[in-house]
Amino acid sequence: MRLTIVAAVLTAAATTACGSSPAAQPSPATDTPTSASTPASGVGEKQKPAVKAELTMQGKPGLGLLTATNQGSAPITFQGWPKLSFTNAANEPAAVPVEQKLVPGEGPSITLQPGQTAFAGVLFDVDDANSFAINEMTAELPGMVPAKVTFIGTDGQPIADMSKLKVSEAKVGTMQPAAQGVTVFD
Repeated sequence: MRLTIVAAVLTAAATTACGSSPAAQPSPATDTPTSASTPASGVGEKQKPAVKAELTMQGKPGLGLLTATNQGSAPITFQGWPKLSFTNAANEPAAVPVEQKLVPGEGPSITLQPGQTAFAGVLFDVDDANSFAINEMTAELPGMVPAKVTFIGTDGQPIADMSKLKVSEAKVGTMQPAAQGVTVFD
């Protein structure tokens, strides 16, 4: 009799452990996956660091050096191209096509500590009959919120009157941890 009871208990334990018991089956009301309805912390959400973006115009017309400086208190990590957006003189979105170029090459994964800067080259087509004045440009680093770009002239001073900058299209290189080679477009 003891052997029969022990065998019955062992069979019940093995059945429950293997998941073939009705009690071990998932219940739709109690076993809902949380990962599908609740994203993990930070996954799928854009980081909101304080990024300072400046475009310093170079000697060649339409050529600029884009800098993105982490002004937040935590490191930020990204890779690839900044997304550029423009507004026209009426403060409306301007449809300026932007071509992503591998200048100076593949963009590495970059982690900017507070106070550090990353770089990308930007080349505007400015001698085109289809060019129009832009009022503002924003740069969005991959996975970050857009930052308004301050334009700096070749004299090192902020450009106050943006209406003189007329653009029909733009090219942008990959974000890099150093400025070397980022403005060399072919």
